[in-house]
Amino acid sequence: MREKLKVFGIPIGIMLLFIAALFFHQLLLVKELPQPKWSRSLPLDFTSKERPQVFQNNGELYLSSKGKIHAFTINDEMSVADERVIDTKITRGYPFWTDGNEFIYYKEGNLVSTQDNQDQILSKEITGLGVSANDIYYWSNEQLYEYNVQEGSSREVYTFPSGISDVHVGENGKAVIQVEQDDTHDFVYYMNENREVSEKPFLLVNTAPNKKVDGLTFKVTDEKLTLLYNEKSRTQGTLSYSTYKVRVPLQEVGSSILTGSKVELVNKDTGEKLANAGGVQFVNVDGKESVVFTSEGQRIGDNSAMSLYAAPFQDQGILEGSPLSTTKHVTYSPVQLTDEALVWFNYDGGTYELYGASQNDQVVSESTNWSKRSVKVALNNGVLMMFSSLVTVLTSFYWVLPSLFLLILLYIFRPNAFEKDGISWAEYASIIIFMLMPISYTSNAMNAYFYQVAPEYFVFPGSGYALLLLISVITWVIWKIGRDPDWGSFAGAFYFMGIYILFYITSIGPYIFNLF
Repeated sequence: MREKLKVFGIPIGIMLLFIAALFFHQLLLVKELPQPKWSRSLPLDFTSKERPQVFQNNGELYLSSKGKIHAFTINDEMSVADERVIDTKITRGYPFWTDGNEFIYYKEGNLVSTQDNQDQILSKEITGLGVSANDIYYWSNEQLYEYNVQEGSSREVYTFPSGISDVHVGENGKAVIQVEQDDTHDFVYYMNENREVSEKPFLLVNTAPNKKVDGLTFKVTDEKLTLLYNEKSRTQGTLSYSTYKVRVPLQEVGSSILTGSKVELVNKDTGEKLANAGGVQFVNVDGKESVVFTSEGQRIGDNSAMSLYAAPFQDQGILEGSPLSTTKHVTYSPVQLTDEALVWFNYDGGTYELYGASQNDQVVSESTNWSKRSVKVALNNGVLMMFSSLVTVLTSFYWVLPSLFLLILLYIFRPNAFEKDGISWAEYASIIIFMLMPISYTSNAMNAYFYQVAPEYFVFPGSGYALLLLISVITWVIWKIGRDPDWGSFAGAFYFMGIYILFYITSIGPYIFNLF
């Protein structure tokens, strides 16, 4: 029993220490802030099986889901201070406007107002609706109208050469309007706060099923119009997103058809390019003009997740985004609540859940406390990373082959090399050859993903060689202590190799492959 404990107990104990270090690291990560001034993502106790439509007005957040409106008041501590449920059904796929009492929305081809469960048709035969907190635009084919809530009246704003596709409403009634050119393209017009529309379009965008605009935002500063838009493309079944920018002086809007310049989005923390960015929006964060968008996450467990990022806006071809969310699934519908708070939906494949993040010092501090949810996430991540490490067993199998061939050849042609008392030189030689094999493997395995997810004690300069040396020394000591004197050279060599590989896959291995 004592011999078995020496042979197997010591290696298993060290392996358990490596595994415990992995799980402890994951527990520390779930306390880590996405950015120094931003809290971790906080659940706000609202879930829905269908994607909610979102509107914000008068300090309340309105969510339309399953035939009802949920009105939330979210306080500075990022908790729901008040919730009302209003029995009003909003047509899916169309925006809506509300002040908390009256609801204006698209219904069966009409502009409808609902108040106290009483419907009133405001305008018939409309084809679309665009809203902001203070402005309501709707259209009927090529004619654009504005509805004034205070006066309870509509007026025609402009008639375009062809049908209107969409209206993107900004501050003070400004708008960017998409107008059909043909089945696969839209012209884009600009309308100022005085409801004056550019005589000619200034941009042509794609609207084909396999290549189309998917999100547009704009702002006007210093007498210049800046517009960002996402384009979604599908090529041979592969879906991708690109972001484009247009910047033009207001006096030149409509003087020519411009071409959007592609914007490269990178992770400010790692310098890596961000893929499949979408949902681009201009916001004001920390009193600075910024852009929020969603893009593929690049942290542990973020594979296939769409995280929320914020980037200070600069008139350049590159935007450096920093992650704001710590949710692990797909981010939808980010909304800025205040200068220091954002909310969004996290979609896990079956349910939409409302989350938020804040720069409030108290919220930031409290968000780092462990909870049942965060500990569960850490444990799940640890288990998945251990399964990921099993790939190392398959990919590192060739480490054993040179040593195995050497032992076989010596056994055939020099059998007397194994007949000496104690450990033979052949066993030493096979072990030394084996220890050289992981060097090139580890150099390639320690890629950008490794340096991003591994703990600090694994990523110092020259860590690849130092870690292999450390594993080799620990294994060598255990091999010398635990090796049974009655074993032959084959058994002794494979005892060393087996312990080495097990130590490798429980220490470095979890940070090499990403199976999330």
